[in-house]
Amino acid sequence: MTVLMTAGLCSCQGNTPAKNNEKAETKSKYQITEENEATEMVMNHQPESSYWFPEQLLEWTPEEDSDLAYNISTVPLAQRVEKENLTPVNKTQNKDTEVMAISIMNSSTSGNAPHGLNKADCNVFTYWQYVDELVYWGGSSGEGLIVPPSPDVTDLGHKNGVPVIGTVFFPQDVSGGKIEWLNTFLQQESDGTFPLADKLIEVAQTYGFDGWFINQETEGSEEEPLSADHAEKMQAFIQYMKKQAPELRVVYYDSMTCDGEMDWQNALTDKNSMFLADEEGNPVADEMFLNFWWTEDKLADQELPKASAEKAEELGISPYQLFAGVDIQAEGYMTPIRWDLFEAGENSTHTSLGLYCPNWAYTSAQNLDEFHKKENTLWVNSKADPSQEIAYASDTQWHGVSTYAIEKSAITSLPFVTNFNTGSGYSFFKNGEQISTLDWNNRSIGDILPTYRWMMEHGG
Repeated sequence: MTVLMTAGLCSCQGNTPAKNNEKAETKSKYQITEENEATEMVMNHQPESSYWFPEQLLEWTPEEDSDLAYNISTVPLAQRVEKENLTPVNKTQNKDTEVMAISIMNSSTSGNAPHGLNKADCNVFTYWQYVDELVYWGGSSGEGLIVPPSPDVTDLGHKNGVPVIGTVFFPQDVSGGKIEWLNTFLQQESDGTFPLADKLIEVAQTYGFDGWFINQETEGSEEEPLSADHAEKMQAFIQYMKKQAPELRVVYYDSMTCDGEMDWQNALTDKNSMFLADEEGNPVADEMFLNFWWTEDKLADQELPKASAEKAEELGISPYQLFAGVDIQAEGYMTPIRWDLFEAGENSTHTSLGLYCPNWAYTSAQNLDEFHKKENTLWVNSKADPSQEIAYASDTQWHGVSTYAIEKSAITSLPFVTNFNTGSGYSFFKNGEQISTLDWNNRSIGDILPTYRWMMEHGG
């Protein structure tokens, strides 16, 4: 069942503070922690979320991982309400359209605390009900290319029934990419095994997240260019990985083609379909994130989302395994999008929807209140009410994710309890008593938040 809640969000943790007369009668069991005298506290020897270059990951073992205990997600993936039992709240929502969020949940690849720090300012994403998969975006040529999600993000995603996957990032040459990193990654032993595929599986299973997004954009050099052999090895790598751990998700980014060229197709085509199905029709990756240019005027007449759906059906693949990408990192909901190319008639879309950097709502905001207001518009619509019909001034005006994706709920049984905790706050309570006055963030203890926030059905 989906619980309708219209209460606002609060940044607190624990029960409501006890009434004054009750506190006077009951001696406090807790004391304010001593560190509250420090306005800003820096803890030495802080554990760190993991990141590796390919050679480093080959050397990694759980037994020698000094921060292992802090980087394991302890929250199992919650079961969501079955799709057929969901009720659309507007006439354009489609139960089959899924949403992938590729989001910068922490500001860098390195230096991230597994369970937050003493500051309230944090990307405490709150619209999980519209997301079917979250990619923890990270990786750089100067820090590391293989980045598992920090466990606080996995914990909160799992609580809301959303799989969270890590990133494997091979940057373009201009961003420091090196073909030797890709060669090391795709190295295959004589017995057919791929050592780094085994390591990716081991990391995901040990840390408790759900798979990997593979973003291969390294072009190579004149001395050692990218080739069709790299593409064939990538296909074999993914198939090996899926055979060894079929429960882990693998997403391939529309970048390297079957010819071993960096040639973004912005669609599913003969040049990239080998990464979803081989020549015999056997599956490869689970999903593909399609590049962003399908929405630009110079490609509009090709109707690439429609062509992608037709190609998927030809290959026996669900078109909703394809995620038409929109890049909103710079302009957020001011980004012009050709939604008419994405739509497939009434109450339908050609493919699923992929959002690149919806964290714009956080990074562009001056404070957390502005962040949440921007989230309302980005994920719902300009009225923050998914049931409202919106009159758009132009064909490319932001529609809001709720226009296409139905709200999903991880509330499937009673009793259900929430403190409306977003995962950060300005003080901390336990059993109604204040035990810290420091700011804090820890997304691991964030709650399931209201499915609908501003739907007012009774005039209030």
